[in-house]
Amino acid sequence: MTAPDGLSADLAARVTAFVTRLRVRHGFLLGPGEAGDALRALGAVNVLRKREVRDALRCVLTASPEQRRIFDQEFNAFFRRDGEPPPPTLPPVLPQTEAPGVEQEEQPPLPKQADEGSEEQKKPAPTPQDSGDGEDGDDADMAQAQPLGESDDADDDPDEPAQTIRTKLSPNASGGGEFDAAEGDLPELLRAASALVRAVELGRSRRVKPMPRGHKLDARRTLRAAARTAGDPTELKWLGRPRRAPRFLLVLDGSRSMGRDATLLLRFAHALHLRSRRVEVYAFSTGLTRLTPLLRGAPPGKSLHLPDLGEAWGGGTRIGANLLKLARQEREHVNRDTLVFILSDGLDTGATEDMERAMRELHHRAARVVWLSPLAATPNYQPVQRAVKAALPYLDALLPAGGMDDLHALAERLKRGGAL
Repeated sequence: MTAPDGLSADLAARVTAFVTRLRVRHGFLLGPGEAGDALRALGAVNVLRKREVRDALRCVLTASPEQRRIFDQEFNAFFRRDGEPPPPTLPPVLPQTEAPGVEQEEQPPLPKQADEGSEEQKKPAPTPQDSGDGEDGDDADMAQAQPLGESDDADDDPDEPAQTIRTKLSPNASGGGEFDAAEGDLPELLRAASALVRAVELGRSRRVKPMPRGHKLDARRTLRAAARTAGDPTELKWLGRPRRAPRFLLVLDGSRSMGRDATLLLRFAHALHLRSRRVEVYAFSTGLTRLTPLLRGAPPGKSLHLPDLGEAWGGGTRIGANLLKLARQEREHVNRDTLVFILSDGLDTGATEDMERAMRELHHRAARVVWLSPLAATPNYQPVQRAVKAALPYLDALLPAGGMDDLHALAERLKRGGAL
């Protein structure tokens, strides 16, 4: 991998080998995209300071507290070794799988080089069938390169088949997958959702409508009613301003860092959708997906099952970019009757500018903007996450959402904090 300007080739090789070590030994979902991001991150810090190098690589290569603990141990062990690291080899995420009913032709062995010095150089390069993650076959997202260790004179034999490596160019690849939720806790979630709907008080509408009791006499309807009683207005009709019906917009972070909290919060969004039809639900990870049609099509009273959510579930975290996209898509539907709930841990890999712009637009148009964070349920929590710090000036409330107890207390906490 080519080193960015200002970094030596030796440091680039060591960082690439370190990425490979995390991937092979501990199953980190890392590849060429993450290795390139790590090298670019080192270009922004002082590489002579070990702490700055460690912090920069940790931000790019980890996605959860457990991965951060493993990263610290491996970083100390790897960069204290003497000598040069071995040449990096990036094996595929999944082993080779052959298509059923198709015979695989054996690849002819590569000719041995005269100056071979290691066992890894003697092994043939992986073929296109056994590289990549086996999930995406789109050629637009693939790049071909020469195998590692191939010499410049490999083109001398025109009859030898070309060996290539195919890699997916996605720095925050999303795992996707189907979603299944148990129905055992649905009654509890429905009670929490009902309490939230009842607690919302947005004031009264500006428009007057016929009401049983109101502040203004409806003369037209009163005279029409008097025609049925020989002109005697025995029944008075009134006009009043009804209470504004709230709309809910839930934006759920489905990235890897959310873990089981994302599953619980998605079930809560489903319960809120069953209690109020004025609910819009979105999920995001590396991309944004509208879940409202899927929730409407789910059979009531049964466990929630959703098809493959693609880039909205199980990948990296791009909160700012996806919230900015949401603010533009829902521009016509986010109004002074809308309560926006952002359900995320705030661990973002995107630009802070996008986050500030998205929150500014949502705060300007929505009635309330509330952030629910699973990390806020931990003792002595401080909102130090980059996305949360950027969103704080535009939030009406920042509340914990670490379990069922927090969801039951959500309505009371919003009332007590003045957000409702």
